Amino acid sequence: MSIKKLIITLVLLATSFAGWYGYRWMPPRVSLTTEEHNNVTHFLQGMTTRCLGRYLIDLPDTFATSSDQVIAYVNKSPLNYKRIYPPAFKQKIRLREIELSATKTLRPQDMPFLKAIHSLPDGIQGVIFERNESTQIPDASRILEAHLYTNGVAVEITMEADNGLSSRYDEERKQTPEIYGNTVPQKLIELTKLLKRISGRKENDIPNIPGFCLPELFIKDGDSKQKERYGFLYKSPEFPALDFDFDSDNYIASDDSLLERSAMMERNIKRAEGNTIASGRCNINGLYAEQWLAKGLLSDTYGEKALRFVINFNEKTASPKHPMLSLTFLQQGLEGEGRLTEAEAVSIWQQITDTIRIRPNAIAK
Repeated sequence: MSIKKLIITLVLLATSFAGWYGYRWMPPRVSLTTEEHNNVTHFLQGMTTRCLGRYLIDLPDTFATSSDQVIAYVNKSPLNYKRIYPPAFKQKIRLREIELSATKTLRPQDMPFLKAIHSLPDGIQGVIFERNESTQIPDASRILEAHLYTNGVAVEITMEADNGLSSRYDEERKQTPEIYGNTVPQKLIELTKLLKRISGRKENDIPNIPGFCLPELFIKDGDSKQKERYGFLYKSPEFPALDFDFDSDNYIASDDSLLERSAMMERNIKRAEGNTIASGRCNINGLYAEQWLAKGLLSDTYGEKALRFVINFNEKTASPKHPMLSLTFLQQGLEGEGRLTEAEAVSIWQQITDTIRIRPNAIAK
């Protein structure tokens, strides 16, 4: 063989190997019976696009989430929300003020528990309560508790702050001035700017500007260094044994990826008396992902077997430009009413995960 032919052969082999290693996801061969095919078609009917953080995904319209199944943080400040009517929001604020005003601290010198009530700018409906962090901690530690009403959605966000300017902290301030200062004015500005960027929305309304979605909220971009973290759980009354669990953040990059933890995964699956259905790397709509499909015991103390599929995007490269997204599908039990067969589950999983993509204009350039 000539040197030229040898070089060409080596290049081709290297290219083939790189392609196999980079995207070696080989979907398991799924042979559906006529009944299974009909079940899959029924499951996937009425697919609706959902905006999850910076991503889009199509899910059957029978799957929904509620505000109590959503966990969200913006710059490490917890955010909760609930769709209510305007009179209910006004009553909520009134009752909360009464509750905070009546709260007693462990030490009399930390009273009152409710330190101040801050109005929001014109055009923003709501209020910010400035209160002690707790009834037991000295009142230099504060919480700014914001209540916002936007397009039928009541939003609550809490942000930590400090105000240690009281004369009784004079000695402590000499030793640690950074702790016993006053960050309340600065934090009020930061919190108010965040509230201005939040708007209620219907879940099927897909935004077209940079920002991230919660199921009934949209938070417009305004801080390029904003840290975002959220988790949603979608369920269907028709399939109560099934969960679609989403988790995402834009700042916690993992040291290793799903497939790099394969030894641990295999040990866990073996301990669960299960087996791997398929695993590998893949490219979905231009996004690198790793996934693992398995079945086994639900837990050490619960003997029922389950299907558990997971796919991770940007796990090792999580950043504002490349937010991490993890989707887990769980089915408790392998047989029975409202459950999928393994073949049905794999087919549905492939078709749903193939719809995951970055929302157009979600990330500012």
